[in-house]
Amino acid sequence: MKKLFLLSLIGILFLTAFSKPNEVVTFLRSTAKGLSENTNVPVLLPTYWKEQSKKPKKHTAVKVKAYENGYVIYFLSMDKHYRVNDPALFHPRESSKIGELSGNVGTMTPGERPSDFVFYKKKDGVTLWIQPWIRSIIYAKRGPWIMHFDGDKGDEPYQQADELFKAMKKADWLKRKVIYDGHISILGTRREALTSISWETSDGFVYHFSFKGPIKEAVKIVDSLKYVK
Repeated sequence: MKKLFLLSLIGILFLTAFSKPNEVVTFLRSTAKGLSENTNVPVLLPTYWKEQSKKPKKHTAVKVKAYENGYVIYFLSMDKHYRVNDPALFHPRESSKIGELSGNVGTMTPGERPSDFVFYKKKDGVTLWIQPWIRSIIYAKRGPWIMHFDGDKGDEPYQQADELFKAMKKADWLKRKVIYDGHISILGTRREALTSISWETSDGFVYHFSFKGPIKEAVKIVDSLKYVK
């Protein structure tokens, strides 16, 4: 029995060692090739996605659209598995929408700091400004990134900022990506936030990812994006 157990363990380790790293997430693999063949935009797809197992609708399904100068993927939280672009996904409830990923030909509009915002502090290499009368809205800048935090109440935007800075630091501020200009907007609470991350590449493409859920998960997904052919 011990030999059998050891042989099984060795087999598992062998298979793990030779498994393909950074593969596109399972629910998008079937559409990866077709998507890149139907658009002129280099296609980025996630290699990481954590299912929200604690929620009633814990299965991720996708609607995919591709056109000459862009593509868009809608992520939906459903009560069972659905194939890509299943007719049942075309009119989802608002509560089922958990994210979106798109790529387009174009440029981003520069995000200017509002004139009535005042300097707050510098943290982790990030400069922060606040709206002095409301104090629940923060504007921040670091390198190519402009960030906007808008919490529901109290110190929530400051907690949002702390959570984002920690996640971005782990991702080395996404330096593995080719980013010419970037914008991050966060609404809600840090655990159930609507995080929107957009960036422009140096070769004239704009990508956008939005996600409802923990801020750190949104950053992990963006960090996992890879080009597919």
